[in-house]
Amino acid sequence: MRRAVKPPRDFFWGPITGHALSLRKSRLSYMYACLKQYGDFIEMYLGKQRTLLVNDPAGLKYVLLDNGKNYPKNTPGYKRVAEVLGQGVFTDVGEEWKIGRKAIQPTFNPSKFDHYFSIVADETQKTINQIKDNAKINRSINISSWSTRYALHVIGRSLLNETLEDSFNIISKNLSHLIDLTEKKMTYITPIKTLFKWRLEKDFNSTLKVLDDEIIKIIANEKQKVRSPKENMLHALFDSPMNFSDKKILSQVKTMIFAGHETTANVITWAFYFLSLHPQWQEKIFSEFKDHDFSITSEEDLKTFSSINLFLNEVLRMRPPAWSFGRVAIAKDRIHDEEINAGDLISISPFLIHHHPDFWENPEDFMPERFLKAPAPFTFIPYGAGQRICMGERLANLEMCMFLLHAIKEFTFTFSSQTINVQMNAQVSLRPDQAIYLDVEVRK
Repeated sequence: MRRAVKPPRDFFWGPITGHALSLRKSRLSYMYACLKQYGDFIEMYLGKQRTLLVNDPAGLKYVLLDNGKNYPKNTPGYKRVAEVLGQGVFTDVGEEWKIGRKAIQPTFNPSKFDHYFSIVADETQKTINQIKDNAKINRSINISSWSTRYALHVIGRSLLNETLEDSFNIISKNLSHLIDLTEKKMTYITPIKTLFKWRLEKDFNSTLKVLDDEIIKIIANEKQKVRSPKENMLHALFDSPMNFSDKKILSQVKTMIFAGHETTANVITWAFYFLSLHPQWQEKIFSEFKDHDFSITSEEDLKTFSSINLFLNEVLRMRPPAWSFGRVAIAKDRIHDEEINAGDLISISPFLIHHHPDFWENPEDFMPERFLKAPAPFTFIPYGAGQRICMGERLANLEMCMFLLHAIKEFTFTFSSQTINVQMNAQVSLRPDQAIYLDVEVRK
């Protein structure tokens, strides 16, 4: 019988809180400890809310693919995220999601990628040149900031025909702060209003207004422009027969800015962290690029660069940007031999399945060569799986590969003295807990 294991509830308060206090200290650490001690199928409670942690391939396939209709995304966690992003393609469910996805999907059609390749190549070269100029003055750089700027420029030009340079500080600062506040809101245990909650809500609402006002300005500016033959996502929304409201367009744009730059920037930052931790991979990637005469002529070309692809897959395994997500059961069902009731939450963690000792040898070790062999189905899901898999996977991989290849071509990287004891900060996305500073040396 494959039944869910029930870890002990919180000390003393457990009958009321369930496992909420343990999760509140550090969701990722506690869930990982439970995986190691109790396995990949676990029953927990958030107060009275029953939650099943499902992190085995068969369970994931069932929830995300085989019976995905019974497990939509409208969980309390996604509702919190929707307070920031609105009801867009990331947070919508049912018909609303289908309508939004249908309108946005053409933005990611294969026919667009020659255009996107030229944008990514251009933004990569600009960023590399700026880092080179910076290195002449100060060899220590904040790679977290450069990664964020680069990713925001790419997503802005690819989807909105805007570099977003003038809006960079406003978007990155306020979006980051909203993510911090949302994480705190997700840890509320009781609905009781407190002074702390009141202050947090006030901060949240004022920060959200600043972010919304900035993006509304971008949308209004785009409306005034003459349509380009290379129609962007905003034009598709403006001209859609669905007559999207201004509020809906705002939500879709915020969603794409968040999903298209926050997560990608974090992966790029982690990639530089692992490059500095394992400098032999800098040399492997450099040598292979040199063998290609330091030339990339198309997105298709990138598939022939085995070192960077192995390396990036291992970064995504070790630090999946969406480290945890949820589903909710809408009807009675059964997962393995456990009865599921309507309203039960299903918690899925790419981080946990990526570190599952049954499917990954030495899962805590950084070993890109492990991807010389294809991973088993539903053991590697950095972009999710099933119907709600990330639409931007292809664009994200393109910009990550290009930036890393050209950065390694120009520089070697080592940790700055300012970068000490970097830990994971598992919020809505999986960030480093500090800005990562690297010393750069221009290659001769």
